[in-house]
Amino acid sequence: MHMPRTLVRIIVVFLVTFFLQSIARAGDSRLSVPPLAKPPLGERWFGIFLGGERTGFGRQVTTSVDDGYEMIVEGSVRMVVLGFSREAASREVYRVGRDLALRSFRVEQVLDGTPQRLEGEATPAGVKVRLERGGSRKEKLLKTKGAVYPPPALNLYPLMKGAVAGKRYKVTMLDVEGVSLKSVAITVQGADTAAGGIQAIHMVNDLYPMVDNEVWVDRDGNTLRESVRDGLVETVAEAGDAGRRFLAEATLARRDMILDFSLVRLNPPLERVRELKSLVITLEGIPREMSLPDGGGQSVRRLGDGSVQVTVEPVVPSATAGGDSAPAVAGAALAPWLAPTDLLPADHPEIVATARRVIGDDVSARGRLVKLVSWVSSYVKDSVTDAPSPLDTLASRTGNCQSHARLFVSLARAVGIPARFVSGLVSLDGKGLLYHSWAEVFVDGAWQQVDPTFDQVPADASHVKLVEGESPDRLAAIAAVVGRIKARVVEMR
Repeated sequence: MHMPRTLVRIIVVFLVTFFLQSIARAGDSRLSVPPLAKPPLGERWFGIFLGGERTGFGRQVTTSVDDGYEMIVEGSVRMVVLGFSREAASREVYRVGRDLALRSFRVEQVLDGTPQRLEGEATPAGVKVRLERGGSRKEKLLKTKGAVYPPPALNLYPLMKGAVAGKRYKVTMLDVEGVSLKSVAITVQGADTAAGGIQAIHMVNDLYPMVDNEVWVDRDGNTLRESVRDGLVETVAEAGDAGRRFLAEATLARRDMILDFSLVRLNPPLERVRELKSLVITLEGIPREMSLPDGGGQSVRRLGDGSVQVTVEPVVPSATAGGDSAPAVAGAALAPWLAPTDLLPADHPEIVATARRVIGDDVSARGRLVKLVSWVSSYVKDSVTDAPSPLDTLASRTGNCQSHARLFVSLARAVGIPARFVSGLVSLDGKGLLYHSWAEVFVDGAWQQVDPTFDQVPADASHVKLVEGESPDRLAAIAAVVGRIKARVVEMR
């Protein structure tokens, strides 16, 4: 039986602190298990732990139905991480065939107090999805050929096929958090012994970018334990009484888990960053498979010793910018940065109306840009809690750096300014670099960094971009480097 993967995914995406490199232990390579005839039925409870402290629970019930199985997964987590935070509860219902392939689903989530609903069914053309969030309803088709599997089937798939040590299995999984399809590779490590002397099958999957996710299941398919980053985030099977007891206690007195980001210290420290014309730093601890993005005034070079040298020279927008922010010749290439997405609803009437109200009669790209950045910075009050969507940020007027950046990008796209969400490192009061999110815009023929949290146009030279994009997968890539990066200033002027 499976564990509450959606809730753990939320933790992994937003937890970027004190990570240690995960090293999977090899199991007995002689393992070969006959195919599992059916998934384990009944109820199972799980505890979710962060840094050894319990932060949530999960419960799964699997029953047999006429044409296959029904899998119900529900649970809750509560945590606060400076700048990246989540309180989440979910209830997921999946109907699958005898082979565990998805047939239909219904997912109800509450993220930081905001409900959303996702439902749909598998079709010959792909998975048809209907999403309700923030008072709006959208439909989309996730195109694919072949079977799609729900998250609860992930740990069971190799056993249903007959688990063989060393064999790699590829699964197309429905990602309800990202509202997308995700290809997941699962490798059977071999036989192992779990807590209590239980004979287990040890597997590793690549569900989280550049972060190994280790799984132990018994030979009946019951998940015993999952471990992300060598036990930093763990999901552990437990007796139903323990799960119910935690649920009762949490209802009466809920505890926040508060963690600070690891500070990346600089030598020498940065001073008067707003006056810097350029910054050149060397970063150690960036995996070779992680390519840092160029553009927006940033250039990147991988050195022979494996470190990465980053040069940041802020692109200053021209004071004589014209009416259109992007030349016509670049229109097709810039189309993705003008389009609305599920996380950046640039076409929503409230977003469009707000953007037009803020820019007023200003027709210059620079004028619009400065007004939008300044407005978001002053309108949204700083908070450690991330709003679920830009519409929620508009309503609550609070949010962290991600909330600022997503709202700004949505507003910019709504008035024709190509914009994208980026995340990385930024100077913190001269003490070092802290993890942060901001934006890039295409104005005057070039990508330029702006910071709608700090009201900076352009953003100062201490903004070191690590990833581009607002999707959970892009943000999860940061988990591979937090706590591992060492930085050295090469030049600043």
